[in-house]
Amino acid sequence: MSLLAVERTLTVFTARVVEVDGLLARVAVLLNPYDVRELEVSLDSGELRVVVEGNGFDAGRVAARLEKVIGVLDVAVS
Repeated sequence: MSLLAVERTLTVFTARVVEVDGLLARVAVLLNPYDVRELEVSLDSGELRVVVEGNGFDAGRVAARLEKVIGVLDVAVS
């Protein structure tokens, strides 16, 4: 019996942040329908990092949602 690792697509969103009070809560609510695997804010670098797993969603639409969050600037997708 062998176990095969199923490789899933991960989409990483990064953004510069200028305000962090309540930021994670606002982002978590906004991204509720997506399979978010990582959500972190680096206070040292002022960066937000979001990792979404899976296929079938529009990364540009998710990036546009993130850009609407107060305090989030310059969203990039990789």
